[in-house]
Amino acid sequence: MQPVERPRPPCLMNPTQNIVDLLGKSYVLEIIYTLTHRDSSIRFNELKRKMTITATTLSRRLEDLVASDLVLREVYSEVPARVEYSLSEKGRSFSPILRNLFRWIDENY
Repeated sequence: MQPVERPRPPCLMNPTQNIVDLLGKSYVLEIIYTLTHRDSSIRFNELKRKMTITATTLSRRLEDLVASDLVLREVYSEVPARVEYSLSEKGRSFSPILRNLFRWIDENY
């Protein structure tokens, strides 16, 4: 007898597959976690100092997170230019899920 194939959950189908792929990339959850524990926005170099990440990787991950509307990027017209990052409303709504995920990992591994 053939096993019954269950349909894939909608979150694992395109176009929502992109967010699942993004969350699986290195440092993405750490970036979101770091931004979650801030009351205000953070500049690139300060965020980099809080993590063990290269500037190139951080830049790419932030671009991905901004493109997915999880992170806001605000550019100030100053000399030199100032750029700050913070969680968007969508990113803040992910914070409880991330806390629960980390709690589950702590309890099970």
